Amino acid sequence: MHNYTIEQLLPANVFALLLVATRMAGALTFLPGFGDAYVPVRIRAVLAFGITIVVTPVLAARLPPEPKDFADLSALIVTEAFIGGFIGLVARVLLASLETAGAIIATQSSLASAITFDPGSQRNETLPASLMGVMALVLIFALNLHHVLLTGLVESYEAFPAGAMPPFDDMSQAMVRLVAEGFVIALEISAPYIVLGTLFYLSLGLMGRIMPQLQIFYIGLPLQIMGGLTMLMVTISAAVLWFLGTFEELLRNITGMR
Repeated sequence: MHNYTIEQLLPANVFALLLVATRMAGALTFLPGFGDAYVPVRIRAVLAFGITIVVTPVLAARLPPEPKDFADLSALIVTEAFIGGFIGLVARVLLASLETAGAIIATQSSLASAITFDPGSQRNETLPASLMGVMALVLIFALNLHHVLLTGLVESYEAFPAGAMPPFDDMSQAMVRLVAEGFVIALEISAPYIVLGTLFYLSLGLMGRIMPQLQIFYIGLPLQIMGGLTMLMVTISAAVLWFLGTFEELLRNITGMR
């Protein structure tokens, strides 16, 4: 049994808490639901501190020894904050793909002018994009997928060990692939709207050629909006649930979570 004085224990414990808190705070700055604009900064700080207190004993064996040089300590803190921010941005980019799908749906349904304020991003969004984004965020917490976010953050110490140089090349390539995958997800979700929208505009064009005197936009616009809202009502639940399954799978792959 080792006998340590308080002067020896306190710096080591403070260093461990500081190192874990840096990665947790960096991730919570961007994680969906935790890092949204309507969440006060003090609440984020309390959450980061609470998570740090819980997971630090588990992660203590994976932490590097305390640096003796202030420059090394500063570099270590910046690295941990960068890794945490990267993990938070991964989840944020994945959620943004659903908002991109909503924007495509709005364009194909003539709902692009239906603008509403999105409290999460603090900017104006189209109605389908805002609706799908809020639904996904609510279901993330209702289905306990935020546990996956936090568990993946803890498991990230295996993929990105503390004290080691982050693999910047791999991280940049992963982010590029993730953005590309996000566009694919957006197109897959909005594919039925793109097909029906194209057929609808083709039908309007044929009607315009057959009956030039007919006010096709006056007739077609209400039908297109009604059809878009009807399809949105039928497909939005399946689309969001399918997205959440893909969201969890991609997040596990990025963070190395088992």
